[in-house]
Amino acid sequence: MDSIIPTATPATLTPAASTPSLEASKFYVSRPPRPMLARDADSMYWMSRYVERAEHIARILLVNSSLLTDVGDLAPALQIRQWQSVTTIMHLKDLDENDPQPLEHRLPFYMTFSKENPNSLFNVLTRARENARAIRENISTEMWENLNTLYWAMQADDAQTRFIDAPDDFYRMIMNGSLLFQGLTDQTLAHDQAWNFTQVAKYLERIDVTCRVIETKFSILRAAERFLETPLRNIHWMAVLRTCCSIESYRRHHIGDMDPLRVASFLLLEKSFPRSVRYSVRLAHESVSAIRSEVNSRNIDPAERVLGRLDAQLEYAEMAEILEGGLPAYLQKIQSDIGLAAMALHKAYFMH
Repeated sequence: MDSIIPTATPATLTPAASTPSLEASKFYVSRPPRPMLARDADSMYWMSRYVERAEHIARILLVNSSLLTDVGDLAPALQIRQWQSVTTIMHLKDLDENDPQPLEHRLPFYMTFSKENPNSLFNVLTRARENARAIRENISTEMWENLNTLYWAMQADDAQTRFIDAPDDFYRMIMNGSLLFQGLTDQTLAHDQAWNFTQVAKYLERIDVTCRVIETKFSILRAAERFLETPLRNIHWMAVLRTCCSIESYRRHHIGDMDPLRVASFLLLEKSFPRSVRYSVRLAHESVSAIRSEVNSRNIDPAERVLGRLDAQLEYAEMAEILEGGLPAYLQKIQSDIGLAAMALHKAYFMH
C-alpha cells in the first residue's frame, strides 16, 4: 500500500515560519544615511584636493622643462616669463631675482622639495597623507598604501639625488601616483558621501588650476605671438594643452594648426572631456547634489546653487560671447565662483 505523505495545513504553520515577526522586521528597514562627521568629511575633501594639486604641479613643471628642450634657445625675457608662470599659476611669490643661480635651476627644486613653499610637492603630499591618516578607517587599504608610497618617495634619503639625475621621471612618478590614487578611489571606495567629497574636491581643484593655466599662459603667449613663427607658436600652444593633459583629445577634435581660440574653447567648453572646465563643473555639481540629497534632501545648499548656475552658464556659453567681455575676466569669474562654492561647502559640512 502506498504510503501517505502528510501535508501541512495552514493551521499547522506558525507565524514565525511564514513571516518575520514585527520585532524581527525592524532590522530590515533601511535607515536614512547620516551626515559624515565634519572632521572626517574635511579630511576626505582635503586629501583628495591635495593629491589632485600634486598632479598639476608635477605636470606643469614637466611640461615647462620639456618645452625649453623642444624650442631650444628662447628670448631671455620670454624664458623668464615661462618659468615665472609656474609661481603665478600656483599663487606664489616670484623668487628672488638677485639670486645668481638661474631661475630654471632654482624654481623646480623650490616647487618640489622646499619646506617653506606651501605648494611644493613635498608639502602637498605631506598634507594629503596627514589627512588620509586621520580617516584611515574610512578609506581603503589600497588608497592608503598608494598615498603612503608617494609620501615616502618624497621623504627618502636619495629623493633629491634621484630628482637631480632624472627630474622628468620624478614628475611622472607623482603624476602616475595621483592617477592611480583616483582609480583606486573609484574602484575600492563605496560611492557614498565619502566618495562624493573626494570627487567634488578633485573637480574644484581641477577647475581652479585649469583656469589659472589658461589665463597665465594665454597672457604670455598672446603678447609674444607676433615674434613666434608658426611651428614655434604651435609648440607653445601644444605645451598649454599638455599642461592640462589635453593634447591627444584636442587633436582628435581639431586637425591642423594650434589656433589659440580653439584651444581656449576646448579647455573651457568641451562637454565630454574630463579635463575641461565645463565637464568638471558638471561633475562637481552632481557630487554636491548627491551629498545634499543624502543629508538634507528638502533644501538646496549654497554650494550646489553656485555650481548649478555656473554649470548652466557654461552649457550655453559661446566663445564669441566670452571674448566680448574678455577671456581673463571670464576665467577670473569662474575662479571666484569656485572659491564661493568651496567656502559654502566648508560652512555647510566642515564647520560643526
